[in-house]
Amino acid sequence: GIIVSSFTWLSERVGGIGIGIIVAMIIGLAIFVNIRKTMNDQKPFDDLARYVFNNRLHPDEDRKINSKLARSNFHRAALIRNLQIIRDSIDIALSSKKRDTAESRMNLLLERFEEIKKEQSALISFEVFDEISNVIQKTSIEFNTKLYYNITVGYIEKAESLKTKKSKEKYLDLAKDILDEGIEKGKGNGEELKRVLLMVEQAKTKSETYGT
Repeated sequence: GIIVSSFTWLSERVGGIGIGIIVAMIIGLAIFVNIRKTMNDQKPFDDLARYVFNNRLHPDEDRKINSKLARSNFHRAALIRNLQIIRDSIDIALSSKKRDTAESRMNLLLERFEEIKKEQSALISFEVFDEISNVIQKTSIEFNTKLYYNITVGYIEKAESLKTKKSKEKYLDLAKDILDEGIEKGKGNGEELKRVLLMVEQAKTKSETYGT
């Protein structure tokens, strides 16, 4: 009754147009307050997303962040978890000397980034998403060189750990074959792979000549 009588009194004073203006002002104020609240809340989360993406965290810190977010915002927690997986996968994909491990990690990080693009990009600012996208693109290019380089290093290290000439040459041949594959496919930095191939061929020649 109080609300109705107050509305009637106000309507008599300002008319229908006035009521419409007041309602519009109230709605506008509510929207403004909500936007300010969102902006104030967005920056800390953007900073957290950057921190998680740019640093490979200790598992305990990972769990602490996930646990805290899961209680307050499930969708944000899912995004942060994807960023953690991508960060770990980048480091492993670019450093592993095992082909299966490197390739599976590269595929995983691309899958999680695709999920972020389709379902979670609105949770972070455009600037943060752009930073993440640029790193993924750079990683994809670098991976094609690192894959063959790291496998080659693994074979060379194995060759150096062996004593017999035949065993050494076996792994040097494997190193040469993997570099030939990388150069032939042309996906990585061809000049870098050719430089490493020359070193392998020199090591193989030395082994054949001197038996060392």
